[in-house]
Amino acid sequence: MNRRFNMNNKSISPVIATIILVGIAIGASALLYSWFSGIQSGTQQVGGQTAGSITLATGSAMKIDTVTNTGNVTVRNIGSVNLTYITGTDTNSGTTTPCTGNVASLSPGTSNNDTINCKLTSGVNSIQAISGEGATATYEKLL
Repeated sequence: MNRRFNMNNKSISPVIATIILVGIAIGASALLYSWFSGIQSGTQQVGGQTAGSITLATGSAMKIDTVTNTGNVTVRNIGSVNLTYITGTDTNSGTTTPCTGNVASLSPGTSNNDTINCKLTSGVNSIQAISGEGATATYEKLL
């Protein structure tokens, strides 16, 4: 007796099978759509925050106008945003020392009045000014 083609076994109808397959396809599509939507919105939020940081960073810029022989540093804000807490360092022969004083606030287009002072030593002094917004300026002075 050949049991391979037993006609007494029942199966689901082709219509029911088609409905089940369409349901699975729609469910998978909805799942993928919601997953990709979540990834896309997260990327847009992070990208927007980065763009804001770049705008602030490019808007902040400064220049060291002069450094006197006594070490007084004059800094000018050449950017478009207010700079705060500007400090300085002096590097000579590989040794970096902090300068005294700081500029609390500097509006665009203005300069400070010798509130930062560096103790200069003989040789090449590399003075660097750094603001709280990330703007930097470097000036080299030979004594």
